[in-house]
Amino acid sequence: MKINGKEVLGKSFAYDGCHKIYILEDEEDEEQALEYEYNIYHIDEIEDTYENSCPLRFISNWKLNKRYVEQFEENVIFENEIKGE
Repeated sequence: MKINGKEVLGKSFAYDGCHKIYILEDEEDEEQALEYEYNIYHIDEIEDTYENSCPLRFISNWKLNKRYVEQFEENVIFENEIKGE
């Protein structure tokens, strides 16, 4: 999967139920997100989650060193690639 042309490395994401969406790239990210009581979802649900979240929404990785979507960004592009068919 790619978001705005950037490769997404995680298979899941954490969501606060409002506007914070974080890509979970490893087991440690997921453990921390669960500790902070975030809901965890499969990456296939990220586009719908994003579209139905608060206008303050953004997408980053959990470690906060990658930003896929800035707050108030328009025209976000989600690409779901199917490999090996």
